[in-house]
Amino acid sequence: MEQAIDSPPSVGEKAPDFRLPSAGGSEIALSDFVGRMNLLLWFSKGLACPFCRRNMARLSQAYPQFRDSESEILQITHNTVDEASIYFRNYHLATPYLCDSDRQVHLRYGIPLEQQAVGAVVGNTLTSCLMVTGDLLLRGQKSPSPVSLIMRMGPRGQSGQMVVVVDRAGVVRHVERIGPFDTLPTVAQLLSLLAPLRSGLQSAGQAA
Repeated sequence: MEQAIDSPPSVGEKAPDFRLPSAGGSEIALSDFVGRMNLLLWFSKGLACPFCRRNMARLSQAYPQFRDSESEILQITHNTVDEASIYFRNYHLATPYLCDSDRQVHLRYGIPLEQQAVGAVVGNTLTSCLMVTGDLLLRGQKSPSPVSLIMRMGPRGQSGQMVVVVDRAGVVRHVERIGPFDTLPTVAQLLSLLAPLRSGLQSAGQAA
């Protein structure tokens, strides 16, 4: 059983700080970006999820647009550093990939581990297997084994996704829950959430 879960952060509140190891070997904290950049936090299921890997590819392709909007993307996952490092030896990811294998940051942001119905587990597993097979045959992409993740979370355990926008002052500006197998908002939608936070626009808004 997981530890007590906090309530999700509300718009206008300070975002809960955290420091997590990344797939690149360094540690990254939310507070590292205060006063410097806006943040798009994406709590995802990580590498073992083919749905998430497609979302990761979309964000990587559009990464220059996010940097132009004075923003950084932090993906927060359930993987260990070793699991992530093995995968990224062969596949490039533009955005920082943070490892929250004990789910402490997920709990601080109000993201519980939920037990899915058996029928939903079977359906999602079949869909995932088809996607993994397609990735291998069409793209030559080998998917990481989900066994270690299943052992940590349980065969029916699933964690929803969440998108949190944090401005350069460390204040939450947007919170959006997403189902564990659902796609992210489009790149255009995500950029539209960050656009008002660009330094010139934000300064003008505060002055008004």
